[in-house]
Amino acid sequence: MNRIILRIVICTLSSCLVTLALPITGAAGQQSGTSGNSFVSQPVNRGEKIKMEGLVTDRQGDIVTVRTADATNVQVALTDYTKVVTPRGLFRKKHMPVSDLLPGLWIKVKGVGDSPGHILAESVTFLTTDLRTANAIQAGLSPLDAKVQSNQRQIQANTQNIQANQQQLQAHEQQIQTNQQQAEQQIGQTNQRISELADYSVKYTAAVNFPAGSAILSPQAKSELTKLAADATTLKGYVVQIKGFTDSSGSVALNQGLSMRRAQSVIAYLEQGGNIPLTHVLTPGAMGESYPVTSNQTPEGRAENRRVEVKVLVSRGISGP
Repeated sequence: MNRIILRIVICTLSSCLVTLALPITGAAGQQSGTSGNSFVSQPVNRGEKIKMEGLVTDRQGDIVTVRTADATNVQVALTDYTKVVTPRGLFRKKHMPVSDLLPGLWIKVKGVGDSPGHILAESVTFLTTDLRTANAIQAGLSPLDAKVQSNQRQIQANTQNIQANQQQLQAHEQQIQTNQQQAEQQIGQTNQRISELADYSVKYTAAVNFPAGSAILSPQAKSELTKLAADATTLKGYVVQIKGFTDSSGSVALNQGLSMRRAQSVIAYLEQGGNIPLTHVLTPGAMGESYPVTSNQTPEGRAENRRVEVKVLVSRGISGP
C-alpha cells in the first residue's frame, strides 16, 4: 500500500515539473531570440537589463567583442562578478574559466547596458560543443598565425636591410662627391700656385720615383735630393717647388692622399738631409694621377708616373732674365 502511494506521489510531482518547465523554457527562448535585436536597434539606457548572443570575434583582456546575428559588434566587459558557465542538465550549471571565451565561440550574455554597443556582463553562457568547435578553430589558426608572424618579421627585417643599404649608398655617393670636390679644389689651387710662379726661373730640377703604393724614398732618390739641395743652397733667394704624382691605379681619393704623402716625404728629407729650411719650401702640390709623363697602360709607364717633381726656383728680379 505504501509503495502504491509513493508511486502516485512521484508521478504527480513529475507532471507538475513538466508543466512548469514548458512555459519557462518557451519564455526564455522567446526572450533570447528578441534580446539581440532589442539591444542593437533600440536605444539602451545605462543600467538597463540586456540579453544578447553572438559569436566571439576578439578578446583583449577583460573586453570581449561579440558579433550579433545582424553583424553588429558589441563590446562585452567582464568584471570580477561575471559568471562564466555552461549548462549541465536541466537545472545545473558548471562554472568555466574566463580563458575559455575564445574567438569562434558562440555565447549568450546577460548584463546591463553601460553605453551604446557596450555591456557590463553579469553572466556568460556557452555550450561545451561550441567550446570544442572554438578550440578546433584556434588549433587550425595557430600554425597559420605563427607563419604570418614569421613572414611579417622577415618582411620587417628585409625592409630594414633595404633601408640600411640605401643609407650606405647615399653615404658612399656623398663621399665620392666630397672627394671629387676636394680633388678639383686642390688641383685648382696647384694650378694657381704654378701660375703665380711665372716670375721665377727654374735653376735645378729632379724627379724621384716610388714603388707602387709607397711614399718611402729609395737610396737613389735620396742621393739625387742630396745633390739638388747642395746646389740650391749656393743660390740667393731660392725657393723649392715640390709636386707629388701617382699612377692611375686605385681610387681618386686614395691617389690624392698618396701623392701628398710622397711630396711630404721629399720635403722631410730635404729639411733633414739637405739642410733646406722650410721657409724656402713652397706649399706642396698633391697632383694625384693627373699630368702623367707617359701612358699608364704598361708597368714601365706606371713606374715613371709614380714620382715627385722638385724644382729650385729663383726670382727673376734677383737672378735677372
